[in-house]
Amino acid sequence: MKRDYSRRAVLGTTGGLSLTALVGTRVFQRGPPERDEDSHNDVEGVSLRRVGRYETGEFDGGAEIVAYDASRSRLFVVNSGAGQIEVLDVTDPAAPEQAAVLDAAADVDNGGGANSVDVVGDLVAVAVENENPQAAGFVALYDPSELELLAVADVGALPDKVTITPDGQYVLSANEGEPAFDESPGSRTDPRGSISIIDVTRRDAPRVETLDFTPFDDDIDALRAEGVRVYGASAAVEDPRPSTDFEPEFVTVTPDSGTAYVSLQENNAVARVDIQRAEIAEISGLGFKDFSLPGNELDTSDADAGDEDVISFQNWPVKGMYQPDGIRAYEVAGRQYLITANEGDSRDYEVSTVSDLSLADDAFAPRLSENPFVDSVEALKRPENLGNLEVTNQLGDHDNDGQFEELYLFGTRSFAIWEATDNGLQLVFESGNELPKRYAEQFPAGFQGATSGGPQTEGIEIGQVGDRTFAFVGIERGSGIFVYDVTTPANPRYIQTVVNRDFSIGFGDLAENPESPGRGGDFSPEGLEFISADGSPTNNPLFAAGYEVSGTVALFEVTPLPEDAAAAENGPGVGRGRGNDADDGEDED
Repeated sequence: MKRDYSRRAVLGTTGGLSLTALVGTRVFQRGPPERDEDSHNDVEGVSLRRVGRYETGEFDGGAEIVAYDASRSRLFVVNSGAGQIEVLDVTDPAAPEQAAVLDAAADVDNGGGANSVDVVGDLVAVAVENENPQAAGFVALYDPSELELLAVADVGALPDKVTITPDGQYVLSANEGEPAFDESPGSRTDPRGSISIIDVTRRDAPRVETLDFTPFDDDIDALRAEGVRVYGASAAVEDPRPSTDFEPEFVTVTPDSGTAYVSLQENNAVARVDIQRAEIAEISGLGFKDFSLPGNELDTSDADAGDEDVISFQNWPVKGMYQPDGIRAYEVAGRQYLITANEGDSRDYEVSTVSDLSLADDAFAPRLSENPFVDSVEALKRPENLGNLEVTNQLGDHDNDGQFEELYLFGTRSFAIWEATDNGLQLVFESGNELPKRYAEQFPAGFQGATSGGPQTEGIEIGQVGDRTFAFVGIERGSGIFVYDVTTPANPRYIQTVVNRDFSIGFGDLAENPESPGRGGDFSPEGLEFISADGSPTNNPLFAAGYEVSGTVALFEVTPLPEDAAAAENGPGVGRGRGNDADDGEDED
């Protein structure tokens, strides 16, 4: 795959990118603070190396969410392809093997399939959707030792992510409440998205409180001004409201077990939940990223100069909706932070390409006046520029005259860190163009998705090694895991990229012949799990990833590196490499 540096400007990929994000009509620009070089740490970096691998044999869904049981050295893996939870013995991380299977859907009346799993202490929680996805779902509770069903809690429609609080007292589920897609837009059965809080103080008699977003129904204008999307339409309402439109996706809980944050992916927002009060306390709109600003260059074409393999980055007059999937809460010096994987997502009726839309000349002409390659709306809509780029048709026509004054992408091709303040979530770091550019430089053969969401930053995990905090960022396209030191939230430091793929075998090849889906390597990470040294069977940190398309689970050894060793391993703040075990014949390039 070729890289074109002649036609489009490309900035160097350096750490500590300046932060530039557009929230509603407000622009925040904040440079990273200086790093405190006087505080020495026992760990300066880490290095990941794959030491073990397990194949479920299921294509496209065989290994999704993963959760670790430290007391029994077991890994619980959602295998949605087989409709079950596989329980792996990872006492020897180099040779994980199936120890048991949980058929949670069969254990629940009207169970339709397992979506998520979590394990804390003496409790396993499994999110199970209803046979009718628009009906109320379930959370099944198990004893992790004997894998015996303890109780079933009724929750909202389509529980998508289940999370147990660190103290083990509560289970939370994000109930997505998706509409019935086999019905026409505007007349669909659309259950309410909700968040269930399950008090599991008594394991055999859980108490459930399910919260919806009705209290925010009168705040539509204020929410939209903050970049929150309220735009769906169901059979029940003519004008959508938060109570009918919000779709909770992912749940993370603060270390003190007091607060949960829930991503509302399609709605470009995050909800803050007071667990003790069983109250949705706040909705934070995440606003938009401006791709016309330096540091935010992106590749937008699959037809550059007639060649779909050209990779090129340039600023364009488009914005991106953050729309995170995975999110993680962590604490630094008594302050709460949230790190988000800004994948992006859409509803089926809202996706258009730029070439399909009518653009307002008076809005775009000033923005194109300084563009060295495009000087008109007509040129902008050509395939080699923005013509094939997917955008929403539900936002950007501000005066409703049929012509779009602005263009909005799904997702921002990045990860971001936000501080939780009294005024909601405040952006302190945004990775700009760093993920796709680093990937394009390191693994050009796997670079894809220029017109449809880029790398699709889906999963995020946090892990503590020594006195350093590391983030593990999974990109669905390209099958990569990026590692960053996020000890200083406003100034993350890139560590390593891990990829174990044979790019000569694509999704279409596996779909055509789904036998042995792992033959293309570890394909599309979804669930990520850090295993601390004190819970690891080897007494060293480990990292587990479930790869959705290949149906594989990879176990990585996480080697702490002191300052000198980190420099030797990864260079001056830069690391790269496949991070795999013995050579298995996979050809990356």
